[in-house]
Amino acid sequence: MLVTHRAQTRPAKRALQIIAAATLMFAGSAAAQDSTEPDLGIDVLMPQRSIRPAGEALVTTISAVDVDVRLSNTLATTHIEIMVENHGSSTTQARLVLPVPEGSTIRSFGIDGLGDEPTAKLLPREEATQRYNEIVRKMIDPGLLEFVGNAMIQSSVFPVEPGEARTMTIVYEQSLDAHRGRVEYVLPRSASYTNSSIKWSVDIDLESVGAMGPVFSPSHPIVSKIVSDRSMKVGVPMLNEPGAFRLYAVLGTDDAATTLLYPDADNPRSGYFMFVADAPLVDPSAGELMPREVTIVMDRSGSMSGEKMDQARESAKQIVSGMRLGEYVHIIDYAEDVRSFADGPVEITKQSRPNILAYIDNIQSRGGTNLHDALVEAMSASVTENTLPMVLFLTDGLPTIGETNEATIRQHAKDANTQGRRVFAFGVGYDVNVPLLDGISMDTKGESTFVLPDEDVEMKVGQVFDKLDGPVVIDPKFGSMYTKIRGTKPDLWMVEPTEIGDLFSGSRVIVVGRYNDMLDEPALMWVGDTEPGQIKLDKSEKGTNLAARYHPNEASVRNSFVARLWAQRRMDSLIYQIRLAGADGSEPDKELVDEIVRLSLEHGIMSEYTAFLAEEDFGIETANAPMEDGRSSAAGEATGQIQVMNSQRSGKSAFAQTANRKNADAEMVQSSLEADESEYSDYSIQLSGAAGGGGAIKANTLYDDQMNRVQIQTIQRGHGSTMYKKMNQWVDAGLGVHADAEPEITIAFGDDEYWALVDDLAAQGRQWIIANRGDVYFMNHSKRVLVRNPK
Repeated sequence: MLVTHRAQTRPAKRALQIIAAATLMFAGSAAAQDSTEPDLGIDVLMPQRSIRPAGEALVTTISAVDVDVRLSNTLATTHIEIMVENHGSSTTQARLVLPVPEGSTIRSFGIDGLGDEPTAKLLPREEATQRYNEIVRKMIDPGLLEFVGNAMIQSSVFPVEPGEARTMTIVYEQSLDAHRGRVEYVLPRSASYTNSSIKWSVDIDLESVGAMGPVFSPSHPIVSKIVSDRSMKVGVPMLNEPGAFRLYAVLGTDDAATTLLYPDADNPRSGYFMFVADAPLVDPSAGELMPREVTIVMDRSGSMSGEKMDQARESAKQIVSGMRLGEYVHIIDYAEDVRSFADGPVEITKQSRPNILAYIDNIQSRGGTNLHDALVEAMSASVTENTLPMVLFLTDGLPTIGETNEATIRQHAKDANTQGRRVFAFGVGYDVNVPLLDGISMDTKGESTFVLPDEDVEMKVGQVFDKLDGPVVIDPKFGSMYTKIRGTKPDLWMVEPTEIGDLFSGSRVIVVGRYNDMLDEPALMWVGDTEPGQIKLDKSEKGTNLAARYHPNEASVRNSFVARLWAQRRMDSLIYQIRLAGADGSEPDKELVDEIVRLSLEHGIMSEYTAFLAEEDFGIETANAPMEDGRSSAAGEATGQIQVMNSQRSGKSAFAQTANRKNADAEMVQSSLEADESEYSDYSIQLSGAAGGGGAIKANTLYDDQMNRVQIQTIQRGHGSTMYKKMNQWVDAGLGVHADAEPEITIAFGDDEYWALVDDLAAQGRQWIIANRGDVYFMNHSKRVLVRNPK
């Protein structure tokens, strides 16, 4: 008999007595053939989730998990090292349980420091489900139920000496299904925030027999480094967000784009789509790049003195030094007055470059901020023919000289931009009008970037300018067409973004939206300067297109993240519209607010305007209940929040709003790349177009009005549902106004009906719903179901 060597407290003994009384023995099961009696005293270790009997503390714990993956076309080899520590004063007995995707096979397993060779066996899905259920019964903890549907690797029992740390090494392989060259790799992890304390690291090497297409993760931000056109390294610098890690890769097809579909529950011909495409890398030495005309506008007002002015000068010099011969640059500097190096753009030559750099070195800061005149002058100058004109506009303050009204400045800039210049605005510090810089950039298909007081201006400017090297497609369009039916196009609507920025060498574009009543026919989605197969009006050659074929029968419930990504982009767009419209102090549009609240509640995506939905005392039924004007009380509260926050056009609150819209996680990843000690310091973030955004679902982490990061842990999102923790009970957003109604079905933990429900939810991919302690109230087959889980 294998018994625990850990000192048993009274609560622990009571827990074991309760379990033993249930006579839930599994000595004869295939999952425990190395034991003749139940392993109630064994520490069951799982890196994805803590497992322990009720009322008992774990003595043997997992401190870190290092994962290395080699993905070669359709073969994935996963190498996992698990660090185990015994914090007790006596030897413990432990067993590893590791959920793995169905179809995996073990290549090797070992534990360092053991005299006897440990063993591990692979349990297929059905047998693994039985084993998961057995552990859940014995530990009186439903946590493992979220892994039902996976296979399982289970080790033999092994000792861990007191104060000792051991490293377990597991290598397993799996063959991935490929669809149009796209494979999906999944690393099972818990969706619970309570199990996110273990430090994870994930590194992936990808190899393709042909040119590699898009590689992206919808679950977590990733960074990448291209090794060759057929190999890439991927890192995952942030795994603090719970949930399985997912990676999609297009390998071996030479395709530069792919499309994923998620069907509506009531109409499989309608649903959500996600289109991902990577612009080709262009070799500058081949003479294929369109030259740029870059106007650098530098704020030299008195507030820029000191380190900020030094960094601004170095930023401008870095840009001028990095531009290719034959491109054009225009230097404008402003304070109370507006000056420039020359009357217009100057060609970069070996002779002109030193003179331009010398002019930048001599720019000194003093005076007020005449932002309006500097911007209008930059926008109204004539453009050099056959170049892509762009403006890098840098400021650290509010306009104080000349025209200072936000709406007027933006309109005058728009009116002056008859040449189609793209504006990339940089706001340095908190004392800038954030919506103004956002709006000017949006109007011109550019991008706004904001630099915190302790951040490096030169580095931020350099990061943006590096992305603007090598224009590939100017003013791209997005479209879809049936490949066999001329003149008929799929019905796509609520497409985000509504306008796509220019595509540069190696940049990424992600388009999400809804489709409606699609025909049972093959179709094509594309981004480019003209429809596939058509001749450009101004040239004899065919246009540049990035296209992906798809069919409505390819829609899969596995792609539920597509709906959330669409909702996330849609909410960002609506918030952006409200924010920009608030320049004149007008109230937010009620319809836009209602839609933001609806999307936030349904998909569990919080914004600074709807974070109150995550409060435990704000009921789901309250959020859905209409007021006198037909809107919910949640919409009323959101309206009040927006009115207050819209009045704050500068300062920390304004900074926080744009940081939340741009995705705080991506900002944190970018900061980690900037650190010299980062192992990913030579990697780059996968960005979509000039406007950024990597296509990963946002973590529910927000900046508050003081730029403090706040993590919301009362929401869980998964396939088919969004769950909110309300008064110590998990409640399904799908209950709506019926969240306070009596359940139609009540099921207790451990009953026969409970295990039947587990099988039912697993068949739907929704088993994660009941993998929480405490009561769970949700919709299932149009019935209100209350599950009384252990507290």
